[in-house]
Amino acid sequence: MKVSVWMSAYNHGKYISQCLDSVLNQKTDFDFEIILGEDCSTDRTREIAIEYKNKNPEKFKLYLPEKNIGMMEMDIATWNLCTGEYIALLNGDDYWTDENKLQTQVDFLDNNPDAVMCYHKAKVENETTGYVFDTVYPESGEELTAEYLLLGYNPVMTPTVMIRNIISVPDYYKDLPYGDMPLYLLLSQKGKIKYIDRLMSLYRIHPSGQWQGESVYNNLLKDIKFYE
Repeated sequence: MKVSVWMSAYNHGKYISQCLDSVLNQKTDFDFEIILGEDCSTDRTREIAIEYKNKNPEKFKLYLPEKNIGMMEMDIATWNLCTGEYIALLNGDDYWTDENKLQTQVDFLDNNPDAVMCYHKAKVENETTGYVFDTVYPESGEELTAEYLLLGYNPVMTPTVMIRNIISVPDYYKDLPYGDMPLYLLLSQKGKIKYIDRLMSLYRIHPSGQWQGESVYNNLLKDIKFYE
């Protein structure tokens, strides 16, 4: 398998169909799988995910715990289901805006063996205010270093990321407040993180989001826990 699309969803019933359609509509010259963990939502997220799997059984691996296990435990459980050479990150409330996104990033990593991860430009939409803007990053191909990440600001939007499937999730991962930053830091020890200057994803800010739905104070507490 060339690519595993690594997804989690919780109470994303409003968004999940658009998200999954954006994956299934990808045009590629390789096979890809969708690994989706659904964490006992109180809305129709699980029902919708099962409907998509029933229509596309060859594409989906669903992880459906009987009770809510939380974001970090879900990440660990679904990570081990990813068999692809590369892993593309996506959450159920975001979506891809370019049907060639997977092909573009696979070609980039195939042609840049020193890169262990690539990310790209995203459109960010604040559902509460209606404000929409494009992320601004450095020149295409420029490296994102661990030193920059440790300054305290993560510039990488989750739905823009593709990584090489070359690391294991450590035991301490489940005790961390979030998973994206430690994943990037672990990868940065294996090679380079590079940027593709192309708009291919939309990232949503909304009140029920795992990060954006929290208060600034609570997110600061998460950062303190991570650095500790």
